[in-house]
Amino acid sequence: TIALTKFPEDISKLYAVDLLGAACGCVILVYLLELIDVPSSVFVVSFMVAISAYLFANSANNKLIAKKTKLFCVLLILVISINSYLAYIQKPLIRPLWIRGEKAAVSLYQKWNSFSRINVEGSIDKPVMIKGWGFSSSSDLNIKRNQLKLSIDSNASTVITEFKGNLKELEYLKLDNTNLVHFIKPDSTVLVIGSGGGRDILSALVFDQKSVKGLELNNIIINTVNDVFGDFSGHLDRLPNVSFVNDEARSYITRSKCKFDIIQISLIDTWAATAAGAFVLAENSLYTVEAWRIFLNHLNSDGIFSVSRYHYPERPSETLRSVSLAAETLRNIGVTNPKEHIFISVSYVSDRIGLATILVSKTAFSSEQLTLLKQKCAELGFEVIQSPEASHNEDFEYILTNNNLNKFFKNYPLKIFPPTDDKPFFFNMLRFKDIFNSSIHKDGVNIFNLKAIVILAYIIVIVTILALMCIIAPLVLKTPKNTLKTSVPFLFYFAAIGFGFMFIEISQMQRLIIFLGHPVYALSVVLFTLLIASGIGSYLTNKLNKENCKKLSLKFMVLILTSLLIFGLITPVALDMFRESENYIRILVASGILFSIGIFMGTAFPVGIKSAAESKEYLTPLLWGINGAASVCASVYSIAIAIEYGINVTFWVGFVFYIIAMVSLIFINSAKIILDK
Repeated sequence: TIALTKFPEDISKLYAVDLLGAACGCVILVYLLELIDVPSSVFVVSFMVAISAYLFANSANNKLIAKKTKLFCVLLILVISINSYLAYIQKPLIRPLWIRGEKAAVSLYQKWNSFSRINVEGSIDKPVMIKGWGFSSSSDLNIKRNQLKLSIDSNASTVITEFKGNLKELEYLKLDNTNLVHFIKPDSTVLVIGSGGGRDILSALVFDQKSVKGLELNNIIINTVNDVFGDFSGHLDRLPNVSFVNDEARSYITRSKCKFDIIQISLIDTWAATAAGAFVLAENSLYTVEAWRIFLNHLNSDGIFSVSRYHYPERPSETLRSVSLAAETLRNIGVTNPKEHIFISVSYVSDRIGLATILVSKTAFSSEQLTLLKQKCAELGFEVIQSPEASHNEDFEYILTNNNLNKFFKNYPLKIFPPTDDKPFFFNMLRFKDIFNSSIHKDGVNIFNLKAIVILAYIIVIVTILALMCIIAPLVLKTPKNTLKTSVPFLFYFAAIGFGFMFIEISQMQRLIIFLGHPVYALSVVLFTLLIASGIGSYLTNKLNKENCKKLSLKFMVLILTSLLIFGLITPVALDMFRESENYIRILVASGILFSIGIFMGTAFPVGIKSAAESKEYLTPLLWGINGAASVCASVYSIAIAIEYGINVTFWVGFVFYIIAMVSLIFINSAKIILDK
């Protein structure tokens, strides 16, 4: 910003290069984190800063600083090389000692990629008590097996179980509520969403299913289970009736021509990637009406969709939301009586928490299936809380037997309406108005996910206060009142384009995670395309000068608004048309539509700086600050708006901010005309 502020006449070229560098950086970082660990990559960033310092010193003819920065660059290269190699052999010099308030576990193996850190702990030859999610409380589970814990970003975890080919040693998996579906669907083709450490894969093998395919978003988890610890896990990927696919489940299934007898999702949520947890859209996009419709349509005519989620009997909000989601999806595919298609059993860890398995059958459950399900639940000590014959909870009955549920959803203390692609926040059930109502988000009622919205609220307050303290307060205190009054249009303009750009960017990132099928694709494609296009757009303003600035600046703003309007109208149609296409086609489509708006949005900032440089050059550092503060605030506000009102509304709010920017520019140009006269 120092360089850009001191050379306003070259702002178009400098800002273009800055954006192009940022675009390259966001792609390079993805591949960098596949090669080296995160601590080493921090030193790579330091190296880039040192190179910048050298270029400044060299251009200023300061040989002493240039020499020191060269030496520092060499030192950083050594640190990067040494720590990267030691991390590769699992002996890093620099590693996390504390993670989220807990001391980091001793690792057998640790690996980073661009969206996670996985850590394997335990002993390969020391049996431990078996770990599971929904074991029967009435069964004797004093069983020890060799198991390893695989953690994703510390809190989310899965289990790698030793397997030497003897399925009899894994018979205990039949006692888990997550596997109830296998009793009524023998000899089936099974699709497991989120294969993790391979537990659901082993479960299908124990039930002697015909074949099982595991979908896993995280490539390093597949590699860790099947290669790094392959001798321990039994090299599941080498078994003739087992296969693994590294892809986002929804994207893969949408493109797939195969149909399955069973599709299984067992506790596929995560506290990975963010402390908030509820905003990790890679998982949330699995829990929408559109997603479940895709899953049901890829079942054979008598197929069953099995979903296991945590259950809180005190307030079963997550189970109710799952039921409302299942009911709405069934109605969407033509089912008139969803109750006949849904069965829910619960295994309890304690009086306050259990695990509910929701079975959604494409056709109504037969009397034979219901008899077998009730028999197995009775044998294993599972409570049947919903079946075609009876509802344990009157709220289940109401959701499944009524079509108009708006009033019911509105009056329920938490959000239990079925999520959609426009509002894909399945785990966020707390309304903003209830943030400080402790009776709603009390302990025992899924406190982890409900805390997410509270965290978001605190972040909104913090960034707003910081923006006011660091930008607005100095502005009011240090700027003469007369000068401040005449500068108001500039302040509004730079704040508006900061808000507008981020609202557009965040909304498209959220939307394209669902379309592209992987968070890394969405991040890299959205950021890379918008930044590259914006850089080109900035360069196109290079010929703006004092004579033509007034005339051309408004034309650029008209182009921005026109492109955003067209983009907002055609994008939903375009994404729907190419939803089943191959990865590279979807990436090209996403890049093409993003490029069309990015190239015009990139013109807004240099247009503003050049307009300010003519009469308000002393304000340019402040305008940079306002734009930056607005961008930071917008990145948080946009998430809040998406949660409450939807991704589409977030986009159109960004559009409104560009309208505000245009109005501000009209005032700026009007003031210039008066001054010229």
